[in-house]
Amino acid sequence: MLYPFLVTLLLTPTDTILPPPAELESITITAQTRRASEHISGAGLVLKQKAILAFDQTDANTVLQSQPGVYGQQEDGWGLRMNIGIRGTGTLRSSRITLMEDGVLTAPAPYSAPEAYYTPVIWKYSNIEVLKGAAQIVTGPQSTGGAINFVTPVGNEKPDVKCAIAAGAFDQIRGTISGEVLPTKRTQLLFGIFHHEAAGFHTIKDQQSGGFDLNDGYLKLIHHLDNKDIHHLEVLIAGTSERSQQTYLGTTLQTALLTPNERYFSSSNDAMSMDRLMTRFGYTLNLEKGFIRADLYRQYVHRNWYKLDKIDAGNGAVSIASILDQFQNYPAEFEAMKGENSDSALAQLKANNRYYLSQGLQLRGQWTQRFGNLLLKQETGIRLHYDHADRFQHADHYLIGQNVFTLRQPGLPGAAGNRIDYTTAQSGYHRSTLSYKKLNIQTGFRTENIQAYRMDYGSNDAERNGTEVKVRSNNSLVFLPGISLNYSIKNWNSFAGVHRGFTPAGSKEGVLPELSLSGEAGIQHLKLPINITFFYSAYDRLLGSDAASAGGSGSGEMFNGGAAEVYGFEGQLGKTIKDHKFQATATVTQAYFKESFSSDFDGWGDVTSGDFMPYIPQMQCALQHQWSKKRWSINSQLLYLSARKSAAELDVFDLPPSSVLNEAISYAVTENVILKLSIQNLTNTRHIVAARPAGFRTFAPRMALLSINASL
Repeated sequence: MLYPFLVTLLLTPTDTILPPPAELESITITAQTRRASEHISGAGLVLKQKAILAFDQTDANTVLQSQPGVYGQQEDGWGLRMNIGIRGTGTLRSSRITLMEDGVLTAPAPYSAPEAYYTPVIWKYSNIEVLKGAAQIVTGPQSTGGAINFVTPVGNEKPDVKCAIAAGAFDQIRGTISGEVLPTKRTQLLFGIFHHEAAGFHTIKDQQSGGFDLNDGYLKLIHHLDNKDIHHLEVLIAGTSERSQQTYLGTTLQTALLTPNERYFSSSNDAMSMDRLMTRFGYTLNLEKGFIRADLYRQYVHRNWYKLDKIDAGNGAVSIASILDQFQNYPAEFEAMKGENSDSALAQLKANNRYYLSQGLQLRGQWTQRFGNLLLKQETGIRLHYDHADRFQHADHYLIGQNVFTLRQPGLPGAAGNRIDYTTAQSGYHRSTLSYKKLNIQTGFRTENIQAYRMDYGSNDAERNGTEVKVRSNNSLVFLPGISLNYSIKNWNSFAGVHRGFTPAGSKEGVLPELSLSGEAGIQHLKLPINITFFYSAYDRLLGSDAASAGGSGSGEMFNGGAAEVYGFEGQLGKTIKDHKFQATATVTQAYFKESFSSDFDGWGDVTSGDFMPYIPQMQCALQHQWSKKRWSINSQLLYLSARKSAAELDVFDLPPSSVLNEAISYAVTENVILKLSIQNLTNTRHIVAARPAGFRTFAPRMALLSINASL
């Protein structure tokens, strides 16, 4: 079931040799100029590649958590799953923020199933942009907390090749090669290939486990159709492949504290396979006073997470979350989970096999006019989009005994989930920016018209003949206005804004979309990394999701919760003294429910007004110091998180505060060859980071990585 379509966002490069129109800022969403306030509202930020790769981290959760207003939740220790929230939104699978690549939606099915089981692999990006506040009206569909745009390289129209090879703890190996070639005078061909593998830091009965093999790459063609770059063409093909021994099964608290690397025997066969292919075609028409941009995109993702779901020790099948939450009440099941049972038991492993398709067409235009001292910039965009999440799952049964794990009964195809969730969406926005001397006033709106459907074929129709098919639908139409003001005095810019936020409701009849009212106010320095922002969001009704990754049944059903409120401040301060560069970021957040209600969602439970939202720290900060002199450079980073709750109904904060120290030392052997030693978690802190989806998880152990980086 395929649909054609329409989109918002990519602009044109300013760093190309060919002269673009004067008013175009960049290919990115946020402006990277001193007059950034002309293009974005408020406290948006741009993380450049040098900062992204400063500590050779591949975990986007750790990299982004160091930025103000951004929360990251660890899961596997390698960054294979990205759990990011912004300004009090939930972190689970980054499902409450908008993820984009070069301004195009990049989650596998951003409307039908927003949980991002594909994680953008951050090695290749030239910038990572974080949009907050009223600037989100140009992105969507998620628009309460913020959006993240991952920007692929645009090149510098000079042939070059960069390569890196690294090896480290837990049999870790990384290799990268990227570069740019110029087939013709007006053509750039950019490419990159990345390989990362490790044996894992977990053990099952003294056998190493938790390893993975990850491959990622892209090919990007940029062609200027004329000498003045009036007509500009881009083609991107990108792909990712992951094979990993990852699991939803955690451990008891005692096991996590005493033997944090231990994994229980019943997770021996747990494994994830994921493949992604993105193709994108972009065309820009540069005009004297603006531009028109069109993007046609299609992304295919297949993932099959084969993992332990339930155990039957003679008393009926019990979910792994229930066993670990109440292991005293399930002694036989718990013994079987560890592979220490004397009597035989059955383990049910579910193949969460899903196919995702996301495709569409985006159009965007910008027009600038000057009336004396007044500058008026108009932006308009539309997106026609279709995506689907196709579940075709089965469950196998294994016999568990003393160190015995044998397939006993294969499951029937489609018997554990046989349905398609699909969505068609038409969205548009308009934004006007009026600039007069030092004042900028920006007003705009976004509309979303969403038709969400589900076709459930049932457990007995593997051929999908439709004999027992159940169809349902849910439509949403929203109007989301926003306004912001910026005023500059010398090198300081003050700003304030307010906008309406939104989260799609899914296909279940009667479920309403999540709506919010968000505001921000702050001040920032236009040259130095100094800013402070106060933010506030009031939710009319939160949306919850019965996801297995949250400890639920895995049905994916959306449901409405109660009203909630989030407020706080975020700040950044930087200073350079001779050879030393210091930077500090901090985020203080109060995120709590404003009304009492009962919920089957494990992350909420029986909520009382005033309960804090789960997994949102009240305080987080990052301190970084860089010393550079001649050929040497030393980077130090300290990340701090306050205590958090794993469920709103808890009376205590069960996830303790934590501090993690990272180090990176580099030496330039020559101008083009650099040796680098990176150490993650230098003090080997093994604190608890999560109590979901099932049981407790700890932070990754100390990891050292030695790399050689060369450019030609």
